[in-house]
Amino acid sequence: MIRKNTIRHAVALTIILAFAITALAQTPAITLRTADGGSFNLSDKRGRVVVLAFGATWVPLSAKELPALQKLADRYAGRKVDIYWVSINAAKPGARNAATDDELKAFATKNGLRLPVLRDPDQTAFRALGVANLPTLIIIDREGKVAHKHVGFDPDQADGYGEVSQELDKLLK
Repeated sequence: MIRKNTIRHAVALTIILAFAITALAQTPAITLRTADGGSFNLSDKRGRVVVLAFGATWVPLSAKELPALQKLADRYAGRKVDIYWVSINAAKPGARNAATDDELKAFATKNGLRLPVLRDPDQTAFRALGVANLPTLIIIDREGKVAHKHVGFDPDQADGYGEVSQELDKLLK
């Protein structure tokens, strides 16, 4: 009798542990505002691969990085991949590195970016995803888990994001 109870408890504990590990592996709830005044909720993107490219207008390589990001988006258009540029520029007028929605949209356009621009002025998503440097790309798989983190941008690479393309190809198979 004791042995059956021990086995039942072990099985129950294993199931609970499996659910806990799955819950911990999920990406935290992320809701951001778009530069167009709309709302973006990451949980609405389940079933799709999502790339969040964190940056800011003051990042020195933006002029080279953003066109490469757009090329990446163009390459994966129509393939269940959503790519966003996430600005961590402050939103409060007068704050250091502040940018209005119109300024962010103009900056994106000037640098050849046609992607949706998301705002993370309080760096909530930035911190929740463990981002520490700019630029950083976070790839979230179809189940909502962080699949890959790419820090930096190499302007000497042919497209700047070769490693990211490889990761996206794996996730789309």
